[in-house]
Amino acid sequence: MSNQRKRKALIEKTSIEGEIFKAAMSFSDQALAEVHELLSIWGMTPLQYNALRVLYVEDNEDSGLPSKEIGSRLYTRVPDVTRLLDRMVDKGWITRERDLVNKRVVRSRLTNIGIELVESAYQPLLELESKQLSHLNDDEKNTLSELLNKALNTI
Repeated sequence: MSNQRKRKALIEKTSIEGEIFKAAMSFSDQALAEVHELLSIWGMTPLQYNALRVLYVEDNEDSGLPSKEIGSRLYTRVPDVTRLLDRMVDKGWITRERDLVNKRVVRSRLTNIGIELVESAYQPLLELESKQLSHLNDDEKNTLSELLNKALNTI
């Protein structure tokens, strides 16, 4: 007598949606691993770089950005933006100060070290991104971008 359970025919071997999901996740995992390796040169994680980049690009007047605004602009969801920013303060990359008008708001601002880090990593990251998609022509890149953004906007 066999102890083998009978399989129900509920789980398909493959579907186009499953294949797309698998390919997107695999590409994301491989690309992120390369980004992580590159940023480790500067002692940064991709999430930390992303937060520095948000401050660099969005804080034009050097008045600082509230944590909520930084969190809304990050590539990935972060359950505790405050802890992320506090770790960056400990490294000397940013400063955090209470807003003069609304004391409940804490504004984060880049330090000179933070500016240097984000500027130093920018070009190598662009080159890595370009390399990661070099096998696609411009039309394919545009189509992929449009489709990914369309898929993202429905979630």
